[in-house]
Amino acid sequence: MTALLVFLGGGLGALARLGLNEGISKLTGDRFPLGILACNVLGCFLIGLASGYLSRSAPSWFTPLIMIGFLGGFTTFSTFARDTVNLFTERGLALAAANILLSVCVCLFAVLLGLKLSQTSS
Repeated sequence: MTALLVFLGGGLGALARLGLNEGISKLTGDRFPLGILACNVLGCFLIGLASGYLSRSAPSWFTPLIMIGFLGGFTTFSTFARDTVNLFTERGLALAAANILLSVCVCLFAVLLGLKLSQTSS
């Protein structure tokens, strides 16, 4: 049952990532991978929020379906790495470095913010 929940959540998360990434890319263009950055930041915020709420109690299906499956499928390190290499080779070190710094720093902050908000809303 756990594998099925991860499978279902992962598929839904990947579809959500595709939709958000394509929507943002249509609005902003593809000069900088804002869509993937948004997916990773939002996913980090949500996993921080979910982690905080999980410390209280969660149904047994929540972790495999939402945290491992959906949020694992929604966020993506491999796309971030590819986008960073493409930025470096096509547009230079400055944009590649900006993508690394924004992704790491903002995503870490998003997890902390999610955790903090989940602890203050009880």
